[in-house]
Amino acid sequence: MSKWRSFVNISLVDFSARLSYNIARTPLLPLFALYLGASPALIGIIVGASTITGIFLKAPSGALSDYIGRKRMLLFGAFLFAIMPFSYVFVTVAWTLIIVRVIHGMATSIYGPVANAVVANIAGKEKGKYLSLFSVIKIGTNALGGLVGGWLLYSLSKGQEYNLGHFRYAYLFCGVLGLIALVIALFLLPKIEPSTEHRRIKDSFSKVFDGLKETAKNLKILMTSSMESFQNMTMGAAMAFLPILVVKEYHLSVLYAGILWSVITGTSVVLKPVMGYLSDRMERWKLISLGMFLCAVSFVGFTLTSNFYALIAVAIFFGAAEAIVTTSTVAYVAEVASDKRLGASLGVFGTIADTGQAFGPIIIGILLTYISYFTSFMIISLFIILWTILYITVQIREKKVKLN
Repeated sequence: MSKWRSFVNISLVDFSARLSYNIARTPLLPLFALYLGASPALIGIIVGASTITGIFLKAPSGALSDYIGRKRMLLFGAFLFAIMPFSYVFVTVAWTLIIVRVIHGMATSIYGPVANAVVANIAGKEKGKYLSLFSVIKIGTNALGGLVGGWLLYSLSKGQEYNLGHFRYAYLFCGVLGLIALVIALFLLPKIEPSTEHRRIKDSFSKVFDGLKETAKNLKILMTSSMESFQNMTMGAAMAFLPILVVKEYHLSVLYAGILWSVITGTSVVLKPVMGYLSDRMERWKLISLGMFLCAVSFVGFTLTSNFYALIAVAIFFGAAEAIVTTSTVAYVAEVASDKRLGASLGVFGTIADTGQAFGPIIIGILLTYISYFTSFMIISLFIILWTILYITVQIREKKVKLN
């Protein structure tokens, strides 16, 4: 099978699986938690719960796929994508959403690094190009998911106050999409990676541990992963609290909240192929640094205006920052990783990146218990600016060492 055909097949599987997952997230999830009476701190934990799963599972999942095969891991992830949306229908108490989200988060934790490893193997020397195109699928489902989720809740409630039944019908819709995604995965995955003889799981754990240990010693991977982590911190916080800020503080409709999230992710979709092209042709750390500064400024910008059109402009800059950072980070990690440790390296990268996304909403939720949206967002932005300056300093010093 040709390189492009293989890429199209894994992209179709990825799109169908992630669409159901992302409709279930923003703006549905934080508004559902708020409807059930959750406090800001609890909302942050609920939204971050699925990503916390990734902290513990992405690294071993990626490493394990190096030894038992990618297809097994992808199919298990697709199975979780299919069945978990139905569990939201039975939720009536806010804190139980934590359990649901932890299990649902296992899908992306298992699926994400393995899918990236498949694409990296397909790409060969064109990792920046193919991984940026593949990330367009992921962020594209974020954009479409936010828009569809906001539209669903708005349509079901007919523009009025929503109730428990409206959320249940929305999540049933997500479940149907998840089942369709599983059927597509069963049909297409064998074409991506034909069945071969792989090591048994129980015989692979020692080598999995060795792969993770070796990867954890790679400073380039760790530093680059930390930048993705801090960028993800702002995305996680925005995912949890931007809909609430828009609906409850600015008194705009839930449809507008969905549109804003779609603008953020849609901007990233448009720019990622361009950023991927640039990242293959210039020093990636410079692009990463630029994106992080833009991320910090635009993140706090959401708290400075309640005008919808001004918020659209801020969302465009925030989405552009996401595109600039993420296209360079994953390509750089795939580039410096050894072929036999590719799954492990991308798993470690995913684990560190998920740490930021998980703790972003939790930290903001705790801060909002005591201080305003502006002050809470500003604290995160200032920290990102300081960390980016440190990152630039390390890169310049390392470059001087190589020249000497």
